[in-house]
Amino acid sequence: MSNFRFLSFALALVVMQAAVPAASLPAAPAGDAALTALAKDYYRAEWLFSPTGATGTGVHDYDDRLDPVTPVAIKAEIAHLHATLNALAAIDAATLSFDGQVDQKSLDASIRGNLYQLEERATWQSDPGYYTGIGAGGVYAIISRAFAPASKRLTLAIDREAQLPGLLQQAEKNIVPTLVPAIVAKVAELDAQGSVDFFSTDVPRAFVGVGDAASQARFKAVNAAVMAAFKSYASFIHTRVAPKAHAPYAIGAATYRRLEQLQNIEDIPLDKLLAIGEARLARDKADFIATAKRIDPKKTPGQVLADIQKNHPTNAQLLSVAQAQLAQLVSFIKAKHIIDLPDAPIAKVIKTPQFAAQTTFASMNSPGPLETVATEAYYNVTLADPKWPADKAEQHLRFYTPYWLLIVSAHEAYPGHYVNYLFNKEHDLSLIRKIEWNPAFGEGWAHYDEQMMVDEGLGGGDPRYRLAQLSGALWRDCRYVVGIKEHTQGMTVEQATKFFMDNSYQPQEPAFREAVRGTMDPLYGYYTLGKLMLLKLRDDYKTKLGADYSLAKFHDELLSHGDPPIYFMRKYLLGQDDKGSLL
Repeated sequence: MSNFRFLSFALALVVMQAAVPAASLPAAPAGDAALTALAKDYYRAEWLFSPTGATGTGVHDYDDRLDPVTPVAIKAEIAHLHATLNALAAIDAATLSFDGQVDQKSLDASIRGNLYQLEERATWQSDPGYYTGIGAGGVYAIISRAFAPASKRLTLAIDREAQLPGLLQQAEKNIVPTLVPAIVAKVAELDAQGSVDFFSTDVPRAFVGVGDAASQARFKAVNAAVMAAFKSYASFIHTRVAPKAHAPYAIGAATYRRLEQLQNIEDIPLDKLLAIGEARLARDKADFIATAKRIDPKKTPGQVLADIQKNHPTNAQLLSVAQAQLAQLVSFIKAKHIIDLPDAPIAKVIKTPQFAAQTTFASMNSPGPLETVATEAYYNVTLADPKWPADKAEQHLRFYTPYWLLIVSAHEAYPGHYVNYLFNKEHDLSLIRKIEWNPAFGEGWAHYDEQMMVDEGLGGGDPRYRLAQLSGALWRDCRYVVGIKEHTQGMTVEQATKFFMDNSYQPQEPAFREAVRGTMDPLYGYYTLGKLMLLKLRDDYKTKLGADYSLAKFHDELLSHGDPPIYFMRKYLLGQDDKGSLL
């Protein structure tokens, strides 16, 4: 919805309310008030358990704290989650509006997902990277946004850093090496080493010339202690965890299906889910081969892609190329009337912080949903590590061919994640709807955008853009299949790496990264799964509206309800009596 249309609607509503006596206005269902109160209490407790998460959300009451990670604190959090589930269940759905019912179900699923991580998977005992994320991520949240003057944020960073060695010492007590999968230990060690780089370069750079001499001296002292603590933690993982880290990473078929139902609401049998993914992979692969033949019929599809990938920015050029592409995408969206873009600055492209660079090529770092001051949006792009050998750096940079980089930028920013965030800010959503995020919808929307934008003419009909889009589709299709097979059929990381190489034409380094991510993110097929659900919803919406349908109308309506499960999106767009399946 454009700003003009939103303002017109708001003005009309004011006029209607002024003309109708207050007594005749329908009262909000009784359950909605109870749910609102419950949500406020729930999130307040969650922010105390995760002050670093609160900072990322845009709540700045706890910026001087790190998350408590003692077993006592974690057990208290588990008890709080169970108590909240019971309180949620005590609210009769019949006393809720439809929005309230969606919020109730969304919060219930989110809490059950958190309990799975804390109780069943016991991430706090089985993943050393859990603590790296809290420590480095908590300080990154302080330096990455100007929610307070730099001198104030320096003080907050000092306060958090002062607690970091203690957090890592507690982590060494919490981690049970025999519960850690080998690949998880390997990634956690790399992340800990990356954190040393982060605190030696990015953090000091953020506070050059900030504060007085005393503040700078204290900062240098605590920062040095943090670097030493992370070096020690990396050594702990290498010497005491990795040798005993032989736990399976697979979660099993029953758990996989249960987590999918939490995400999607509708129960989709696992064999059906896999068959749909394999069919989509086969279809996209056939389209990829046909498109490659259009570009050069004398070469194999892999050779065609390899030729295209030779044309990529250097490490020094990458960020500026990505920034220029964001402006290009905004112009294209407006010219084609793809969606009514809210009025906001174009996102800023920056390099991915080193502590988070092991398993991602690009990501969108939008402001927290409750942030009111530091509203800058950052598009993170992962540079090749200067310490890598030349062949590894070349493999990494081949990912950023200008054709594929444009598609990635559509996914992450325009009209993908950043535009989704802007719509959420523009609409009057409940607290639950502002904070909770369904990955099949959020990532499905961004992945859908890649195909939709090329369908609408992005790239001017140049088949190299279609090949890039299909390359990305194959990559996500492989995630879909690998996630299921790694966790329910015994697929190894080596087999998954080969699967990515054979079916998405990726070189070994990025294929291996994808295979590794699957071990830690079982449901990472939500990209393709969500895209397929949205394509079906779009077809059903088009049938319903007939001559009144337009692509922009579909997109505006789709993004006006936050990020709940697509199961509920169907009911918002097609009517609450919709009985259509997700797929």
